[in-house]
Amino acid sequence: MTIKPHITIQYLKAAIGSLMLLFLADIPCYSRPEQPSQPQHPVVCNDKFYQQAFDKITDMLEGEAASSVKRVVFLQEWAYLQGQLDYKAYYSEIAALATDLKVFMQLNKLDKHPIGGNLALFEFFTNNNPLNGYKAYTYDFDDYMGKQDFTKMFVTKLMRTHSGQCRSLPLFYKILANEIGAEAYIAYAPMHSFIRHHNEDGSRLINVELTNHSMPREVFIIESTGISPRAIETGVYMKPCDDKDIVINLLVELTYGYRRLYGVDSFVEKCVNVALQYAPDNLPAWMTLADKLYCEGVAYQQELRCKGLPEDQWSLDNYARYKAAKQKITDLGYIETSPEMYDAWMKDIQEEIDHRKQTATNH
Repeated sequence: MTIKPHITIQYLKAAIGSLMLLFLADIPCYSRPEQPSQPQHPVVCNDKFYQQAFDKITDMLEGEAASSVKRVVFLQEWAYLQGQLDYKAYYSEIAALATDLKVFMQLNKLDKHPIGGNLALFEFFTNNNPLNGYKAYTYDFDDYMGKQDFTKMFVTKLMRTHSGQCRSLPLFYKILANEIGAEAYIAYAPMHSFIRHHNEDGSRLINVELTNHSMPREVFIIESTGISPRAIETGVYMKPCDDKDIVINLLVELTYGYRRLYGVDSFVEKCVNVALQYAPDNLPAWMTLADKLYCEGVAYQQELRCKGLPEDQWSLDNYARYKAAKQKITDLGYIETSPEMYDAWMKDIQEEIDHRKQTATNH
C-alpha cells in the first residue's frame, strides 16, 4: 500500500514562518529514546529534579505554597543543572543585596519616596557604585540566546558576572523589587521582556529597559518589536504581568531547559497544560504546545513512512491539534519577528550602550 504524504506536507507548509518561542533557541525536535513513538500516558517525568521543580511550582499555582518568583527562578536553574546549584548561597546573596538597597534608600531619603525603591534599583543596575561593587549590569552580546550555552540566560549567571540579557535582567530586577517592597511588573514583547512600574502619582507606567539602561516610550517598544494591536488587546504583549503571571510563564520556560536535555516528550505538554489551566491565553504555552505537536507529528510520520504504514488516527488527531494551536496563536495577535527586525533591535541596543559609554568618557 502506498503511503499518503499529505499530512507531512501539511506540517511542512504550516511550519513556514515557524514559531519563534520567546527565549527558546535551537531546541532539538526529537523524542526521548526510551519513549514510544506515540506519547505515553499518564504523563510521568523521569528526571527527579524537573519533577520536583514542577511539583513545587504547581503547588504555588494551586495555593498550596506561597508564590515566589525568586523560588521559581532558582528551581528552573537548579533542575537544569541537576541539583548542582547552592540554595543557601543564592538566597543569601539576594538577601544581602536587599539589605544594602534598603540602607541606600534610607541614606538618600528614598524610603519615603513613592518610587524610591525603583530609583534605587535603577541606580543599582545602571551605574558603577558601592551597591554593585562598582560594576554595573550590562548586556551580554555573546550568545545572548543561549544557543551554545543555555546557562547564559540564567539569573545566577547574571548575579555572578553582572552581564545578562532581556530575560535575566528583568527577572533579577523583579526579585530584588519584591525583596525591598518596590512595585515592578515584567512585560513581554516578541523575544523580549522589560520592567514596568507606575510613576510617582500612579498616573502612568514607566518602562525600564535594562539592556541599555533607558526608559523608552511605549510607542517605541511597540514599533521596534512589531507588536500588533491585537496582541496588546489580548494581553500577550505589553501587559504588566504580576507575580502569578510571571510564575506561569516560568513554568512554561521550565520546558526549555528540559528539552535541551531530553527533547520533546509528554512532560512538556504536562507543563503546558497546567499553564493553560491558569492562563488560557498564555502565548508561550500555546507556542510550546504547537512546537511539541509539530515535532512529534513529523517524527511519527517519518516512522510510518519508514515502516511502509499508512496514516493512522493518531497522526490525524495530532495534526488537528497542531492546527488548532496555530490558529489560537494567530487569534492572540502573534506576528513572527523577522530576523531583520530583531537585528535592528539589537543594533539599537548596542548603539545606545556605545553612546552612553562615550558620554561618560567625555565627562
